[in-house]
Amino acid sequence: MEKKLPKIDSSVQVRRNQARNIYFEKALREEQKGDFRKALEFYRMSLQLDTQFFDSWLNAGAIYSRQGKTKKAIECYQRALSSRIDKRVCYNLASEYFKIGSYEESKKLLNSAIKSDHRFLQAHLLLGYVFGKLGENEKSEISIKNALKIDPTNQPAMTALALLYYHTSRPELALRYINILLQRNPGDVTIGRLLANIELDRGSTRASIKALKEIAAQDPKLKSFYSSISESIPEKQLSDIRSQKNQKENIKNKTAKDFFDLSLLAMFDGEPDKAMEYLLAASGDARH
Repeated sequence: MEKKLPKIDSSVQVRRNQARNIYFEKALREEQKGDFRKALEFYRMSLQLDTQFFDSWLNAGAIYSRQGKTKKAIECYQRALSSRIDKRVCYNLASEYFKIGSYEESKKLLNSAIKSDHRFLQAHLLLGYVFGKLGENEKSEISIKNALKIDPTNQPAMTALALLYYHTSRPELALRYINILLQRNPGDVTIGRLLANIELDRGSTRASIKALKEIAAQDPKLKSFYSSISESIPEKQLSDIRSQKNQKENIKNKTAKDFFDLSLLAMFDGEPDKAMEYLLAASGDARH
């Protein structure tokens, strides 16, 4: 005869659940304070009392994901999914698989998440990226548009569609979304670069450089990059660069080459705004 496992006394089970919940609450407090090491310790303690405790597996997976420990995040999400089918876990696990290039696994999980909630915008959007990685551009477009049906103003979805249209050689369609995005956020560096690339591909050098100039004005990281270049140049060499720049600036009838030289010299001198101005002038004088 098959042996029956002994039943746990209900009062014992209640106490175990109470202790489990106490550890879980402590983990949450430590996580809110930013002490992820302690949080993980308390999540582990709660799971020792209940190996099927969904919330602890889910939260521990999120911490490992934040720390870039994809393998551990996957293990936690898989354990969470084994205890409960949940759209959040499907999406989180799909995101981890996406990171490591397991696109087919990611696709299955995202379809499962969407099946349980047809208005799960982030799942539609990530599925669009998955199809893009698989080279299925038509399906990618459909998935991204499904996300936009849920929220027509969603910026990541519009950005994804603009990028898709650009990479599939449909610049006019890309520009529709680029213009909307730049109206809402003129400082969007990604979209600004995309616009510059499209203009360059179309042969509009001046418009491309203008877009790059606007990026430089909005992006403090780019300005600090230019500054760091000048700081790394020895003082004597920097003095020579400034002397050459002054000589070029005093030329009355500058050619396109003069402006390009000035742009390069201004970049080395840590002047990003001037570098872009000279580039813009060079494109306007390119006929010489």
